[in-house]
Amino acid sequence: MLLGMWDQSSQVLTITRPNGQRFSYNGSAILAGSHKVFGVETVGGEVHVLTGPNTNRSPNRRVIFSDSAGYRGSKGL
Repeated sequence: MLLGMWDQSSQVLTITRPNGQRFSYNGSAILAGSHKVFGVETVGGEVHVLTGPNTNRSPNRRVIFSDSAGYRGSKGL
């Protein structure tokens, strides 16, 4: 199973595959538009980062990363 970890201090998403291989992604695509990260979920072969504007109390966007292709886009919740 994939594991996604968000490091708030360095604003980096790290995805770890079951075999231990790691990939790191800069948070620029995740935090676009003054967003903040509310949580990270693993959904099948993807890692979903739940984000929303700094003024929101709950997420309203899902940024999707795969373990092989990297950034796959975002969609609203």
